Amino acid sequence: MDAQPTVVIVNGEREWADVFPDAQVRHCRLQTAQWQVAGQTLYLLHEQGRTRVDGLLWRVGAIRPDPRHRVVLDLIRLTRTPCVNPAATLQRGFDRLSMRAEMQAIGLPLLPQEIILGSTLLDHTEPTPPAVLKIGNYHAGYGKALITARSDWPDLRDLTWTADDYVTLEPFVDYVRDLRCLAVGNDLWAMKRRSESWKANRDTQEYSLTDPPAELAEYTRAAMAHLGADILGLDFLEDREGRFFLLETNDVPGLTGFPTSIRHTLARRLMEQISR
Repeated sequence: MDAQPTVVIVNGEREWADVFPDAQVRHCRLQTAQWQVAGQTLYLLHEQGRTRVDGLLWRVGAIRPDPRHRVVLDLIRLTRTPCVNPAATLQRGFDRLSMRAEMQAIGLPLLPQEIILGSTLLDHTEPTPPAVLKIGNYHAGYGKALITARSDWPDLRDLTWTADDYVTLEPFVDYVRDLRCLAVGNDLWAMKRRSESWKANRDTQEYSLTDPPAELAEYTRAAMAHLGADILGLDFLEDREGRFFLLETNDVPGLTGFPTSIRHTLARRLMEQISR
C-alpha cells in the first residue's frame, strides 16, 4: 500500500491516534457516524467528505447494543475490513446472553442463572436471597440490584416491568477477590480489584497487577482461541471456598492499570492485518 492507510477509531480516546504513526487516523462515534459500502469497500462519511476505511480499532464498550451497532459490524464483515477485535468476534459477544452461550460452550465456570423474558412470568418467580437481579444487557454495574431479603423482591419485580427487556437472577457471591484476566495475543496479565460496593466492577478503589492463577490463565486462553480474539478481558470472582466464577467477558476491555505497551501491541496487530 503506497499511501498511508486510514485507521478509524470507533469510540476510542483521542490518545489512541498516537500509537498509529504510520496511518491517517479518523475518530468517530458509533452513535452518530455514517457509513457506506461501495465496490466492496467500506467508507466513513464525515463533514469533510468521504474517507475509505482501511482498518478499524473498535472501542465501543459498556454500552447497550442497538440495531445500528450490529449493522456496522455486518458492514465490516461484508467488506472484510481489518478490525481489532474482528467484527465476527464482537458479534459473538454482542449481548450478555450470546456471551454466556459462548462461554458455556467451552465449559467456563458460570453462575447458575434464571432467565426470564416476559413480565407475567416474574409473578411466578421467587428468588432466594441473597441474589442479584440484572436487567437486559447493561454493563459497568448499571441495571443491577441486590436482593437481600424476600421483602425486596416485590418492588424490584415491579420496576422490571418498565424495562421491557429480559431479566436474569443469579446467586450473590460473597467474594474475597475480584480478578480481571486480560489477554492480548499470547500475552496475559491479571489484575485484582477492590470496590467499596457489592458490585465488584463498579467504583473501584484499588487495583494492582498480580500473577494470574493457572486455572484462570487456562480459561482465558481457551476463550481467546474460541472467539478468535485479538484482545479479551475475563472478569472472575473468587469465593471464600477458593472457587472461581466467571462474571463476564469483555471484548473491548478497559486498559486502566495495565501496561501502556498494550496499546502499541494492538496498533501493531491492526497494521499487520491491513498490510496483508
